This record gives sequence, C-alpha cells and structure tokens, in this order.
Amino acid sequence: MRLLTHNLLMCNLKTCAGQNFPLALQANEISEENTEFNLVLTQKMLGKLDWKAFHRVADSLGHTLPEELTPEDQNNDELMQRLHHLLFNIVVLSGTLTCQSCGRAYPIDKGIPNMLLEDSEEA
Repeated sequence: MRLLTHNLLMCNLKTCAGQNFPLALQANEISEENTEFNLVLTQKMLGKLDWKAFHRVADSLGHTLPEELTPEDQNNDELMQRLHHLLFNIVVLSGTLTCQSCGRAYPIDKGIPNMLLEDSEEA
C-alpha cells in the first residue's frame, strides 16, 4: 500500500461516519520502489491530499515534512522529489490501519489493505 492510498482510506463502520479519517498506520514491513520522478503528477496529487493526515503518517515513518504546504513549496524541487518518493515509492507490505474513532483494525498483507468488514459488523 502506497502512502497515497493511505490518504484515501477510511473506516467503513457507520458508527464512525464523520470521524473515520485518517486511519492510524502501524507499518511492520516497508519496501521502497524506484519510480521516475514526475513533477506534474506530484503537484496534482498534492492538491488532492489531506496534508495533515499525510504529514502525520510521514512523520510516523520517520520522514520530516513542513507542517503546512505553501504554494511556493510546489516550486521547491528538493521537496517535490521527497514528496514524490513518499507518495509513490514507499510501500507498506504488512501492518495495520486502525480507526482512531472505534479502534477497528484493518490488516495490510502483501501490500494490500483489507477494508472488508466481518459479517457481524454493520457497514
């Protein structure tokens, strides 16, 4: 699961509606890929990110980012390359995503987050 994907996922339980994002990430195994840097794609994705959630997950993995992203930051080549690396090259192979509202844990196995609810859980 890439960090870009993490920024899109939320708890599926109805009881968490409105408080189901972001999910806390506990990464047990991480790999790094090497995709070609694409400035335009990185800039477009930044406009779609919840920066606060992305900042929090990057920090939890030991990556330092600015507290807030300014329009000028999109012209900072070094920062854009770091953000591209975090968004597209960091892959969580195993771990858990946990809802901070209800505590429901969603496992990540072989890079795939399992967001399906059990039959006994109400969606």
